[in-house]
Amino acid sequence: MGFQAINDLRFKRLALLVENRGGRLYVIGGQARDTLMEEKLGKAPPSMHSGLGDKDLVCFGLDISALKEAFSILGPTWIVDHRVLLDRLKKDPVLVKVRLGESEFTVAISRKRFQDQIVSEPGASLAEDAACRDFTVNAVYYDPLLEVFFDPLNSDKDFRARRLELCSPTALIEDPARILRAMSFLSRLSFIPGQKLLAATARDWPLLALLPPDRLWPEWRKWALSLWPRLGLEYLRQSGALAFWPDLQALIDSPQLFKFHPEGDVWNHTLLVVGAMAELNIPVSLGRVFLTLTSLLHDIGKPKVTFIATDGRVMTRGHAPAGLPLAKKFLASIKSPAHVAKAVLRLIERHMDLSFREPTTLNLKILARRLWPFCDLGHFWAITKADWQGRIPYPFDYPWTLEEFLEPVDGQRGPSPIPLEARELMAELDLPGGPMVGKLMALITEAFDKGEIFTGPEALKLAAAALAKPEFKAANS
Repeated sequence: MGFQAINDLRFKRLALLVENRGGRLYVIGGQARDTLMEEKLGKAPPSMHSGLGDKDLVCFGLDISALKEAFSILGPTWIVDHRVLLDRLKKDPVLVKVRLGESEFTVAISRKRFQDQIVSEPGASLAEDAACRDFTVNAVYYDPLLEVFFDPLNSDKDFRARRLELCSPTALIEDPARILRAMSFLSRLSFIPGQKLLAATARDWPLLALLPPDRLWPEWRKWALSLWPRLGLEYLRQSGALAFWPDLQALIDSPQLFKFHPEGDVWNHTLLVVGAMAELNIPVSLGRVFLTLTSLLHDIGKPKVTFIATDGRVMTRGHAPAGLPLAKKFLASIKSPAHVAKAVLRLIERHMDLSFREPTTLNLKILARRLWPFCDLGHFWAITKADWQGRIPYPFDYPWTLEEFLEPVDGQRGPSPIPLEARELMAELDLPGGPMVGKLMALITEAFDKGEIFTGPEALKLAAAALAKPEFKAANS
């Protein structure tokens, strides 16, 4: 990445069009930050972006109409009109999008503070615009024509300390979503929170209640994709913002049986599990987002069911089903997509099914069917491995690699198709729909998974034999 990416000729072309109209264009945000990180710290963070069109640009010296006109020579150009992307005083759009080649570029008008509001102001200085931004490491400007950086807030000290600090004491009041942005940035950059950030978050976190839930999910998703997710969680705890999700806060000081959890309370265990999941480096395409969220929520039910037995042992029986409504409430609060929520809930429900027993052909086949269609045995292996590794000290690593875990089912992650469908059963045995068909299909499925039947005719024979038993009809009529 580095300077080769930020010196892309498309940035220069856009900057020249702005300069010809009397303005100045800068690259800012992730592209500039990550390039400076590579220069100052020797290594850029893993990119969370896809394509240059996702990078931020800011224009000084031109208003929104002049900026749109400057880019019109390139082809389709449009002004973005969205409630989040407005001049907050004038309620006017402040962003222009332009398509250049296969990429889209979003360019903002420079801003300043006026009467305790943030407004678009073409004549703003770099320092005035920077003070309106979220974090100092995001407030560095790269001039693609001069090929130099400008750092009006002196963010160099924060870069070198790997510290995330606010540009302004009122930054979180102006946009409470920055609290979650801080959580995701800390987790993606492996930074520590600055004292100003912690103090402001401790004061302003109740403002999260003012945000529509759809603004929470993008940052939680970025957190779930990060390499150091526990850092963001620690920031929420340290700042007090974790109280916005009381079911997560309840994990703090919730005891566990020392024999199995020498690491301490449920919160500490959860941090370790989240970290262990990140270390597995599961690809996004194989469920990384819902697996990270499962590692966060898998024991959320423990505080509800924990009791101390007469012999002094800490007991948490039934914590998996107890956690389902709590996890569902959390996922709804962050507007998690339905397919993510369904996979998380299914894994929480089933994560204790084997209780770290030896995987056999039978129990894996049964488990695969219970997990399907929202997740599979590979996902189950990932959460149980992370759960196992989420203890310090632990005597030895999780006993099975994924290949060894799936060996009894020949590497198959999902269930095998049943040799007879319900509609075929109904047609062959002249059955109406209803609960009895479901009972027969469950009987066939169990026999198939146990290896007692293999074909459709064998399944029909089994169903017919069950129907011939008066006790079966009586129990299912």
